[in-house]
Amino acid sequence: MKMKTQLLRSFSRVFYLSSLIAFIFTFDCTSGAGPARITRRTKHYASSPRSRCAFGDPKYFTGNYISTNKPGVRIKVPNFDVLFEDICKVSPLARQALDDECPGGLKALDKDADVYKWKVTDSYNPNRLWKQIDKIDKFDNKIPPIVRLRSTLHGPNKRRGETFSDVFSRQELRNQWDMANDVVEEIYTGNLDELKQYQHEKYGTCSMIGVGYVKTKQSVVSPREQMTLCGVQNFPNGASIIWAVELEESQNFLFPECQPKRVQRSTTHLFSTTIVPVEDDTTFDVEYVLQLEIGGFPGWLTGPVIVETIKKMFKWTDGYFRSDTLAQKLASLPDGEDKDSQNPEDLLEKEQTLLMPP
Repeated sequence: MKMKTQLLRSFSRVFYLSSLIAFIFTFDCTSGAGPARITRRTKHYASSPRSRCAFGDPKYFTGNYISTNKPGVRIKVPNFDVLFEDICKVSPLARQALDDECPGGLKALDKDADVYKWKVTDSYNPNRLWKQIDKIDKFDNKIPPIVRLRSTLHGPNKRRGETFSDVFSRQELRNQWDMANDVVEEIYTGNLDELKQYQHEKYGTCSMIGVGYVKTKQSVVSPREQMTLCGVQNFPNGASIIWAVELEESQNFLFPECQPKRVQRSTTHLFSTTIVPVEDDTTFDVEYVLQLEIGGFPGWLTGPVIVETIKKMFKWTDGYFRSDTLAQKLASLPDGEDKDSQNPEDLLEKEQTLLMPP
């Protein structure tokens, strides 16, 4: 009887995972309403109306606009102060990127570095690709949990942020690890020169900003779509932060013309991936944070599938970063970060696009 019960439980888990993984998309610049602005450790989170769950939180946007690569189309400028305040509260590694001249990486973190109380779902193991996985259920009073995965990778010694975002945003790369992906596209690229006047230098140099669109395949469930504001920030200490939040409802006019039919919307409430170099030029720690709400789906089922998909992405990325293909591609690019070049088309042989979170 005991064996029968265990088999039934195992079958149930496999059924849920196989059904969910068919449509979940694992990231979001990419790519959006984020954590409450609370200055002390607490379990109380500010609430936001459920009717707005499919759209980005207005607090992450300003009333300013920048032009894009398409004439007549302008996109909103993010509120960098609010965005990075919230990112740093859930990502101690992001605080290192912003504040430390020589970041110590994951080894320098301790429990006191966390503002919120996290539940450890996968205990620290230095011999594993993903070192530790944590979560906070119903974070910011929203349905899905916010999850955090820490890892150490080996690979490129330059343009790490832009290269990492490729894994999420380039169709041919994403299809290698995301079986649910149907469309991933940067639909608008923001003007970085115009952005400079709205961003403080403490947030590094923005090498990419734009609007990304993601759509999942039709499977046992209907497709989901997202539209996010995404960006990549590079810092003098060698660190990078990839970020994304969902666009507001007022920005729905930006949906791509080639996707006229609206489907159930999913929401990246908050996303960040922080990359900090450690030990040598080819080793770096990564802290990946995501709160993703899959439209019309129970939050308690979302968390496990997101974690499994993130693991799959990291496994594939680890191999890709060590590959000769990527090494040869990066070898053809100038050494270091060209801070004078503000044209995103200069990056990665004019093939680079922005991160779109799951």
